[in-house]
Amino acid sequence: MSKIILLFFLLFCDFSYAKKQKLWDFQYSFNLKKDKIATIFIDKDTKDKSGKSLYVLKFRWTLYTNNSLIVLTKYMNYPHQYVLQRKRLFDSIQIKLLSDGKDYRGRAYALIVFSDFNKNRQIATLNVYIKDEMKRMRIEFDEPKY
Repeated sequence: MSKIILLFFLLFCDFSYAKKQKLWDFQYSFNLKKDKIATIFIDKDTKDKSGKSLYVLKFRWTLYTNNSLIVLTKYMNYPHQYVLQRKRLFDSIQIKLLSDGKDYRGRAYALIVFSDFNKNRQIATLNVYIKDEMKRMRIEFDEPKY
């Protein structure tokens, strides 16, 4: 009997710990019409001000057909094109924002997830999640005006 109580206690402690964990450092949901550009300003905290500290991540969608969304991104002046679908493993883009350090904690990345498309209004919903465990960035989201 005591083993069962101990097991329930351990499971309860584990679930309460998981609820307190914050999985993402920044989150935002963009509702975009075709060719409207969503912008994320990334300000890296640097000790030395000689290097560049402000970066911009821009993305937009250009075509929705056959349940696929064509997304164009631009970060550090490098353009990329992705085809997203609302299926597991095909619904997201991972973009490495910063990589200082050799371990996984040194990496900061953005995850852009295609979550919904309203066919009547022609609006795609893209959620952005940003992970920065070392707290080196300030983020500002800018949604386009309609």
